Amino acid sequence: MAGTGTELSRAENIVGYAAGTPEITTSIEIFMPAAFVAVNKMCKSFASLEGRHVYTTPKSYLEMINLYLFLLQKKRDEADASTRRLENGVQKLIKAAEDVVELEANLKIMLASAEEKRAVAEGIAETVKKEKDIVEQENAKAQIEAAKVAEIQADVAERQADAAADLAKAEPALVRAMAALDSLDKRDLGNCKTMAKPPPGVDDIFAAVVVLLAGVNPNVIVQKNGRVKEKDRTWDAAKKALLGNVNGFLDELKGFKVNIDEGTVPELNWREVRSFLQLEHFSPEVIEKRNSAAAGLCSWVINIVNYYDIVQLVEPKRVALKAANEQLDAANTQLHKVEAVVAELQEKLDKLTEEYNAAEASRLEAQHIAEKGKMKLELANRLTKALGSEKVRWGESIDRLRDEREFLVGDCLLAAAFISYIGPFTKEYRELLVENTLIPLIESPASGNAIPLTPEIDPIAIMCSEAEVAEYQTQGLPADRVSAENAAIVLNSVRFPLLVDPQLQAISWIKKRETSNGKDHFKVARLGQPDLIRRLLDSVQAGDTFVIENMGESIDATLMPVIGRTSTKRAGKKFLVIGDMEVEINPAFRLYLHTKLNNPHYPPEIQAETTLVNFSVTQVGLEDQLLARVVKHERPDLAAQRSALILQQNLFTIRVKQLEDNILMRLAEAQGDITEDRALIEELELSKKLSDEIAVKLDESMITSEKIEKTSELYRPVARRGSLLFFVMNNLHKIHSYYMFSLESFVQFFLRGVHLAGKDPSAEEEEVEVEEVANEDEAVDLAELELQIAHRVHEIEERDLQEAGGANLPERLLQLQASVSRIIFNFVRSGLFERDKLTVATLITLRVKLENGSLDKIYVDAINRGRIAEEVPSMSADLSKWLSEASWARAKALGEDLGQADPLFEGIMEKIAGDAEDWEEWYNQPDPEMRPMPGDFKELGKDIRRLLILRVLRPDRLPVALSEYVQENLGEEFVIQPPFNMQSTYRDTTNKTPVLFVLYPGVDPTPWVEDLGREKGITAESGMFANISMGQGQEARADETIQRLGKAGGWVFLQNVHLMQSWLPTLDEKLETLSPHKNFRVFISAEPPPLAYLKNIPESLLQSCIVIANEPPSDLRSNLARAWGTFSQSRIDQCVKQDPFKACLFGLCFFHSLMLGRRRFGFQGWSRAYGFNVGDLRICADVLESYLNRDTTQIPFQDLRYIFGEIMYGGHITDFFDRRTNNTYLQVVFNEKLMNRGELAPKLLSPDPTQWEFHNYSQFIMKSLPPESPVVYGLHPNAEIGFLTSKAENLFQTILQLEIGSSLSDGAGGSLTLLREVLEDLMNRCPALFDLVELADKFKEKVAEGDLPYGVVVVQECTRLNSLLNEIKSSLEELQKGLNGQLNMSQGMEDMAECLGLNQVPGRNPFHACSWERLAWASRKSLISWFSDLILRRKQLASWTEDPGLALPFSVWLPGLINPTALLTAIMQVTARKKKLPLDHMTLDTHVTRMYRPDDAVALAAYPEDGIFIHGLLIEGARWTDEEESADHVTVVGNTPCAGHLTESRLKQLLTPLPLIYVKAVSVKPEWSPESVGYLRRNPTLYECPVYLTSARGGTFVFLSTLYTVDPVHRWILAGVALLMQSDD
Repeated sequence: MAGTGTELSRAENIVGYAAGTPEITTSIEIFMPAAFVAVNKMCKSFASLEGRHVYTTPKSYLEMINLYLFLLQKKRDEADASTRRLENGVQKLIKAAEDVVELEANLKIMLASAEEKRAVAEGIAETVKKEKDIVEQENAKAQIEAAKVAEIQADVAERQADAAADLAKAEPALVRAMAALDSLDKRDLGNCKTMAKPPPGVDDIFAAVVVLLAGVNPNVIVQKNGRVKEKDRTWDAAKKALLGNVNGFLDELKGFKVNIDEGTVPELNWREVRSFLQLEHFSPEVIEKRNSAAAGLCSWVINIVNYYDIVQLVEPKRVALKAANEQLDAANTQLHKVEAVVAELQEKLDKLTEEYNAAEASRLEAQHIAEKGKMKLELANRLTKALGSEKVRWGESIDRLRDEREFLVGDCLLAAAFISYIGPFTKEYRELLVENTLIPLIESPASGNAIPLTPEIDPIAIMCSEAEVAEYQTQGLPADRVSAENAAIVLNSVRFPLLVDPQLQAISWIKKRETSNGKDHFKVARLGQPDLIRRLLDSVQAGDTFVIENMGESIDATLMPVIGRTSTKRAGKKFLVIGDMEVEINPAFRLYLHTKLNNPHYPPEIQAETTLVNFSVTQVGLEDQLLARVVKHERPDLAAQRSALILQQNLFTIRVKQLEDNILMRLAEAQGDITEDRALIEELELSKKLSDEIAVKLDESMITSEKIEKTSELYRPVARRGSLLFFVMNNLHKIHSYYMFSLESFVQFFLRGVHLAGKDPSAEEEEVEVEEVANEDEAVDLAELELQIAHRVHEIEERDLQEAGGANLPERLLQLQASVSRIIFNFVRSGLFERDKLTVATLITLRVKLENGSLDKIYVDAINRGRIAEEVPSMSADLSKWLSEASWARAKALGEDLGQADPLFEGIMEKIAGDAEDWEEWYNQPDPEMRPMPGDFKELGKDIRRLLILRVLRPDRLPVALSEYVQENLGEEFVIQPPFNMQSTYRDTTNKTPVLFVLYPGVDPTPWVEDLGREKGITAESGMFANISMGQGQEARADETIQRLGKAGGWVFLQNVHLMQSWLPTLDEKLETLSPHKNFRVFISAEPPPLAYLKNIPESLLQSCIVIANEPPSDLRSNLARAWGTFSQSRIDQCVKQDPFKACLFGLCFFHSLMLGRRRFGFQGWSRAYGFNVGDLRICADVLESYLNRDTTQIPFQDLRYIFGEIMYGGHITDFFDRRTNNTYLQVVFNEKLMNRGELAPKLLSPDPTQWEFHNYSQFIMKSLPPESPVVYGLHPNAEIGFLTSKAENLFQTILQLEIGSSLSDGAGGSLTLLREVLEDLMNRCPALFDLVELADKFKEKVAEGDLPYGVVVVQECTRLNSLLNEIKSSLEELQKGLNGQLNMSQGMEDMAECLGLNQVPGRNPFHACSWERLAWASRKSLISWFSDLILRRKQLASWTEDPGLALPFSVWLPGLINPTALLTAIMQVTARKKKLPLDHMTLDTHVTRMYRPDDAVALAAYPEDGIFIHGLLIEGARWTDEEESADHVTVVGNTPCAGHLTESRLKQLLTPLPLIYVKAVSVKPEWSPESVGYLRRNPTLYECPVYLTSARGGTFVFLSTLYTVDPVHRWILAGVALLMQSDD
């Protein structure tokens, strides 16, 4: 944790401050790194045993410290708040109780005072009543006067309105007059003044104005009678009178209305002016044409006269109005007098009333106080009665909270470590960490005081309450312990959670939870979407919840600022910056990262920034979920009632908590005297009543639930079987990357099994509807739910009675278990490769028997390990004739492992030796698994103990015996697989479930899909079927086709998708997000990856698929039928030479079938896996036809064999000896005898092409081929035994690998105990190192010149062995220290532990960090055998180096050398130097001597000429003649007698040791042919036999040996005869 010192120091200071005492601070400071180290150690173990990678980093450490501080403060605040709330509640209740006593004492005084005040108030009220009557009489008079006044007021108002209306009529005339004046232009008037003679009529206009202004304008001259003389009306007089001051003239005209209104205009003027108005030209329109100013004056005169006339009409009304107003004034005066009298009386009454009100108020106050006292007394009594029990409980809770607060230091420490570290682990590892590491570190620190911790603490209880967990479960969280832990971690983590959710249960819960309050603030996206960053930033700013679902193992670096919560602070606000975008961070923002990968590997930097939470379903959790499904089907009444009760209990729990919180909140918020708040107390009463009622109902529902649970538990064996099967399925990906299954698919087939239980097998053809999970988002009415529960009680009781007296439930349970097992196994088996089907069936059988208690695990461990004991006593002569040393060692191990537990196996070696003849007879049976065993084992049935004996003595019969064992325990359906049915597969699909066909050579699934499509009307012709062969550039077409047919409901077949690995994630996302038509289907095909652990299809896509691995049979008949079926009669007819073509084509097909069938015999068949396919056959057929169509009489077999063997089929082959086998097959099979009914194989003659047509050949293939056996392929029958033995060994090795890590116990027999035992044994037996310095000195001083190369060999071997021993010793010591806790467990140590548990040599797994094999020799032995081999190698070298001159042993155990090639080269070097020959023209001959034991060479005490003796080689596929048989074939090579030849192996003797071999260096002869493997002699009496280090052959080739043969060489080539330096045992 370099580079974080400042942060750590700061963190520790804060921790010390938070913790309090120095002693506890010290303990916490010790806990932090200790927990970190312990978790790191567990991460290594988790990766080693489970293959899941979890990382903790310094940042994880700092985050844990910060989380601890946050949690501690938060929990302290919550505890203090809860305490204060409860204390407040208790204080309010105490106050209420005290008020009751006080109120009872004061209430009597209050009542007496109220009575006295009532009497006073009543006296005053009588006086007030009398005065009030007088006031009312006077007031009546006033009302009469007021009515009169009102009547007059109405009349006046009417008159006013009438006059005003008439005056309004005059207004337009006035307006027009004013408008006329406004139109006058002063300049025009001024111009008029200068006119000597006006236009006609203008003078009349001015004269009329003069007349109107007479008596008004002083400039107008009038007579005494007021009239204007005619001479004063002239133009000149008018100009003088009016235009002397134009402005004043206009103002006078504008103010003329005032004169009219005031009556100052003489009446005469109006009479005089009317004569002018009668003039024809007195019109504005007329005058306008003559003078504009005169026109304006004309308009004014006309309109002002009109105004005057109207005003004159209104005058009488104005006079009348004046009179009315005078009358109104008089009436008002009278009214005022009456009102004054009333006011005086009212004043007197008001004073009396005031006195009365004061008295009444006093009375009411006294009465109110009394009533309030009564009410307070009542409410206080009700409050104390309602919440009296709460007072006691709250008091206890206060004490408990105070006590718990003291424990928060440790509780929060545990919770912080739990949240920070526990999430990625499975249930068993979590329990180990918490119980064995974290809690002990808190309770018993290495130094300092124990940190306070709540006894029997439950980490979940620190993080959330029972009510909150109940709420999570109502939101869809599975109701198991691990899910509750995960939810608590997710919701309490400061870091954003990264959910590992292969079964999609977590994301379902998250979505329901986050959308329960509306979907507006919940967003879902995926990596790779173009608008992801924009949407994410919008959510950060808006405070939304954002989910990135279905992530892969890599995360876009641009998202890391969000995931890492990187922010900048500015002005008290936090901002997030991504690239050039910046947004303010809303504190409500929440991010969830989600993947459905089963075992994702996220790098440390991702795990440091997030909280990784493993939501993978647990076996117990899944069992509970399946139980609910089974009960729902079998007892829907119970299921419905159980669900309702669980929901009711969850809601009750939540409601009770809400009610209590509400009571305390209302008490806390209550202001003033609580006993005066009736509404509050009534609400508190109601809450308490509801709470009590709910508590009673909760108890009742608990009792009912227990009864239902008890009945439901009867069906648990079915759920347990289902859960077991799922976890077997879920673990199969360790066998092959294609074995991926989703929980959703599993549940679908599980329910199908439940539905079909007890039905006729034909019912499997029915469509089975899988029920949908009810939508729990809808609001639940508790009252309605209670009614439903009550209604079902009667139904359940009746059904229980029927069940008790009717059907046999145990029998039904067996039916259900059998049906579920069968249906699920068929689903799994459809996707298994042929080689793994028996393995999985066996694994399920063993797991089922272990689960139901009918099998003890000690037997399973023994058969899986198949251990070989050490220090095994020698066999008797009778036993050694037929029993191998490996079987004898296995028998000893079986007795050691099971002798104490089972008396049958006690002394098993003695029992076998005592009945040797009987055991030999049983051993030699072709079907010993079906025969009774000798002695004490005679009564053994078809149980696992019989399998154990077979594992020891006849492992080749185990596959058959295991099939019988599976059939006996689970049924024949687990062994006999029905033929593939496309219709049945289609029924299992949905529009969201693709079908993946695994491609094999010669298998084309296209016709299956097309034929089914035609039945359903889905064809390419109708545009509803698309067959796309995937390759470069086909992505867009595939995307468009999926989109189009997804909407239309068509089918898409995407072939060879393994070629498009980069596009497959896009396909997966498209299929998942598509909302297709119900008839839409997707079919895909892919070749499996070359190695089982490689991935070429995304995990999530595999999980969603139904995988069909319809592997073709590999027997000769099936291969030949497929090969021949590739052609037709019409194809034969195309050839010019039909008969030769038929014969040669059949021979070619037979050759092709041999090439394919030989693969099943493992390395003895082919040293490597070659992809021979139908394409090779077709091309060869084309070549054959082309040659035959030439104008030749002879068939060019030699040319055709070369083309077929070296180019076509040989093009696949990389190994020299495999190519030799291939060409040998062609020489034996593809020759002239095809035309002459020659023998192609034992008891198989070539058909006569002149007599048979294509269909006759087909019938011959199906009916007349010899039985399948290795002999048909040229192999010895032992090849079948070897193949079956290897198959059994691989089967149990696979099961063992799947089982490793399943037990973390450290008790007796636990995996850790076994590991320690193996480790201690290896350390005790590990040989000592050689003294290389001493050896080097000896080499320089003592080695003779001639033997120098041999000395170099021994020194090099000792050096290599020392390097290996150093590695072994150091790695074993490190592992021991790691197990003891002295060192942190590294990856290499974890890998080492795994290998020791698997009995596997470290380094055998190429991905392991620890390797012994890289420094050692090639080997296929188990670890124990390998280690014994190591000790023997050390022993040989020790013996060799003990010789003073490092003299070569008389016989060298060649396989005991790490580099045997060095010794073989040394032989040639020594000979070349001695004979002065060039080394590059030297090679080796091998001769089998007449010496059978190394001691024979020692007794001879002489070295052979130009070579050495070696021993320890084993021969496979044949044997060497024994001493008696070799007597007739004795030769002498140099000075060494040699004898014998190759001959057929004895049955069941797979490997036989060769006598001592004389390896001689010889010069190369010119006729020998140089090849990559050595020089070929081309001698028909010599079989040039490859020598390999191991049975894996291929790359372990060492050199070419020469073995004498009396049989044709091709016999041994086809038999795969080879020499091996070691066995696999």
